[in-house]
Amino acid sequence: MGSCFYVGEGDFKGLQRSYKGKKFIVIVINVTMMSEEEISQVINYPNEERHLEFKGPVSWDGDIKAKITKSIMALANLKDGGWIVIGKAEQQNRIFEIVGLSDLEFQSFDPDEIKAFVYSHVEPPVKFEVLNREVRGKKLVSIKVDEFSEMPIICKRSYNTIIHAGQIYVRSKGKPESIPVPSDSEMREIIENCVDKEVCKFHKRLHRTGIWAPKEQAEEVNDEEEFNKQLEGLL
Repeated sequence: MGSCFYVGEGDFKGLQRSYKGKKFIVIVINVTMMSEEEISQVINYPNEERHLEFKGPVSWDGDIKAKITKSIMALANLKDGGWIVIGKAEQQNRIFEIVGLSDLEFQSFDPDEIKAFVYSHVEPPVKFEVLNREVRGKKLVSIKVDEFSEMPIICKRSYNTIIHAGQIYVRSKGKPESIPVPSDSEMREIIENCVDKEVCKFHKRLHRTGIWAPKEQAEEVNDEEEFNKQLEGLL
């Protein structure tokens, strides 16, 4: 979702509009920062989904580092990325409940150490954020993973039998798990996402150089009358 802000007036190049004799440049900002309420909804969701993985109480060491790295790669290769919540365990009714981490387990998830390990095993670098939370007295670690920016995330360094160099991991469409690309359907999904990103980047380049300009200069501002109404509320 985008937001429009008044910047000023003058002779602008790029996205611009004129209103009552004044020129405006429109900046569309994608708001991706999640509120505490949205983070809480992710943590309290009862089941795993394709974009959401839960792990029970563990420490950041040994094979767990590789398993979480595999999950990060798999989520990054999905459109819109996803989340890993550490400190939720599956119960007999197949519902995941918050069990929390011990102080030692919680402290082991140092964001700098996590990023150092992940970056040494993946290519290109994947963008993710480590969020430490306490919910109802239980300590949890949540990892928000962004989708890849240009090219799919590939494992560049093996670790035991858990991750393998040259492999592309993804969250399966069936049972929610992080696995090597299992079929042409998942691979086609990744390729189409890459193509969409390249086409978008190409259009932006053409527009920036002045070779081609879209009919609608700003996707979020495609109606002159509506745009003027928005400006009246800002001025």
